[in-house]
Amino acid sequence: MSEVAAPADAPAEPQAWPWLPAILDAPDSTQPIGDFRHAFRIGQRWLLVPAAMPAEVYPPLPCAGLPFTHPWCLGLASFRGDLAAVYDLGALVDERTPDVGRYFLLLGRRDSCAALCIDEINGITVPPDTLTAPPPPLPGLPSELARGVLVVDRTSYVEVDLVGLLGLLAERASLLAASPLTSEE
Repeated sequence: MSEVAAPADAPAEPQAWPWLPAILDAPDSTQPIGDFRHAFRIGQRWLLVPAAMPAEVYPPLPCAGLPFTHPWCLGLASFRGDLAAVYDLGALVDERTPDVGRYFLLLGRRDSCAALCIDEINGITVPPDTLTAPPPPLPGLPSELARGVLVVDRTSYVEVDLVGLLGLLAERASLLAASPLTSEE
């Protein structure tokens, strides 16, 4: 058998592209380097949501007021059928008139959840070399709730023990003094 030569105008065999594996194996330069975190703003303060804490953002919902509570405890709201207390932390910390923020940030799950009125929420990437600074005092709150401050792109984000904060808000919301019930009452 004789070999047949390819016509001169026939396309050449595809050549291996040596640069293709380099592109496919290269890390995506558009991916941010660092930890992605959610931060929310109340007034002028930015606070961080712990990475493992469930959190959802809602538009302001109607709240059923609770009697004998401080004005910063706005009451109970229904979040997909689950009731949660709603607190205006800005009114407590800044001692301003309580108002409904632009959003409600629901923190926690089902029977252990509460919501905060917030002005804004944002996602940030915290570079791996970001240092933690000592936390600023939060007026009206125990100093141990603030864990530290991260500065990213010239904005300070306060890391707060949100579980402890929500527990403290639940304890302090009542205007009535706690008294143990006895069988004689």
